[in-house]
Amino acid sequence: MNKSFFLTQNCTIFSETSDNMKITTSLENIHSFGGLNFVSEQLDQLKLPELIANTLENRSLLATYDYADIIKNIWMTIFAGGDCAEDIQTNLKAEFENITKMKVCSADTILRLQKELSTEKEIIYSKNEIKNEFNKHIKLNKLNMSLLIKTKQLKPRSEYTLDYDNQFIPCEKYDAKKSYKMKLGYFPGVATIGRNIVYFENRNGNTNVKFKQHETLQDVFNLLKNNEIKIRRSRMDCGSFTKEVINTIAENSELFYIRAQRCEELTGIIKEVKTWKEIMIGYKKVAVCSVEYKHFGQEKP
Repeated sequence: MNKSFFLTQNCTIFSETSDNMKITTSLENIHSFGGLNFVSEQLDQLKLPELIANTLENRSLLATYDYADIIKNIWMTIFAGGDCAEDIQTNLKAEFENITKMKVCSADTILRLQKELSTEKEIIYSKNEIKNEFNKHIKLNKLNMSLLIKTKQLKPRSEYTLDYDNQFIPCEKYDAKKSYKMKLGYFPGVATIGRNIVYFENRNGNTNVKFKQHETLQDVFNLLKNNEIKIRRSRMDCGSFTKEVINTIAENSELFYIRAQRCEELTGIIKEVKTWKEIMIGYKKVAVCSVEYKHFGQEKP
């Protein structure tokens, strides 16, 4: 017997069979983001709130909300299409109050607890007395890695390809500095495996991407090793083309690919190559060669 169902806007359900039709009117409210109940349930089944609490430590027993609550509120806001904490207060609160096992926070509460989680920035001066500001949030990076493993997006003892880059983020925050692009903003270093961010370190806009980058990368590799994540290949652009970075990468991955910084000497060496080998990279045929090159030139601080 064939059967089909139709759901109308006023919650009337038509159940139609080949023999007859039954009409049922539901008095229950239908909510725009009812599917988030399944997301909330899955988060609880994976015991992610407990993982967050154990990593970030619990707040006072008298506190109404803990860090797991605000992180869950942020996640749900993103899943519902929001992009800032104020969306809960102005657009989503009524819908979120219907999600089981979720304590809906106000925007002020989310922002206040985010402030509690913040860490002091580290100030390092270069040889040229340039003030460089860093922020390495060890706990949040550790939590992020634990969540990736808990949700099986990364698997211990498996081999991966690591990518690293510094991405300029323009903004007009009170402490933002002007970058070489002549815009105010931050210049964080981001390490990724596939589409997953595995490490994040904030830098101010005026900080040269090469400055202390080998130390940043060592922090990345230490975090991965502590979680038994193996890196077979590392890939970076010319912003990582320094002796210190290459030494760090060579010690922590089997293969690495770094785009060389163009200069007259290297260009001359490449022009002298007579034999090139054609290979396929994806669906594209390219010509490659190998050259010996040891000089890194004068690096900026």
